[in-house]
Amino acid sequence: MAPIAAAPAKRAAPKAPRRTSLSEQAYTAIKQLILRGDLKAGDRVTEAGLCERLALGRNPVHIAVHRLHREGLVEIVPRKNIVIRGETIESFVELWNARLLVEPHLTECAAARADETLVEELRGLLVVGTKRHRSGDRHGCMEIDRAVHQRIYEASGNGLLADFASLLLDRSMRLWFAPLVGRYEDDRTMDELAALVDAIARHDPAASRRLMAEHIGSLRNNFARLQAGIDAASERSDHH
Repeated sequence: MAPIAAAPAKRAAPKAPRRTSLSEQAYTAIKQLILRGDLKAGDRVTEAGLCERLALGRNPVHIAVHRLHREGLVEIVPRKNIVIRGETIESFVELWNARLLVEPHLTECAAARADETLVEELRGLLVVGTKRHRSGDRHGCMEIDRAVHQRIYEASGNGLLADFASLLLDRSMRLWFAPLVGRYEDDRTMDELAALVDAIARHDPAASRRLMAEHIGSLRNNFARLQAGIDAASERSDHH
């Protein structure tokens, strides 16, 4: 008697897109204003002013501001003033050190769980990133860099650490808009990301972990070298 053929698996119905809440919209919009430098360190704003600027109500903006306060991007002072917080050299170094503790582990996990869909998504992002780099689109390159990191976090299977890594990444994104960033070696960044994606595609957790650590470390070390050069030039200028 011939074996009974298994019934074909039912295809899951596509999920309806999740509706973004007004507070989430406010949070994303304000964070983008800060990360892009439209709201600079030391700027003072009010909830009323943000409501008018974003065309959103007071409650969503209030919730968003307190969320950004918990993340360290704004300071809330009496009389409902909101001060945009800045990053210092020391805080940037702390951010990278924290990222070095978290992101290599997430990348190792992602490499162990990687499937063809993840690899295709990451390689597609790199293609777009290369085109933006060649056209001189610095902001576009930043968005691709962030998207690659974010997708790796999501693929790790550890939502708690992924959320924490996203917070660290967003804070360090400010560096892309500092004057110093114009001297970064974007070619090296794209090469590092390409090598990282290749390791993930090979399902090589150890290499993926190492390459992510090297990628973050090179950015931190490059910034430190550039800052040291600026400090030395400033000191020579003071002596004249």
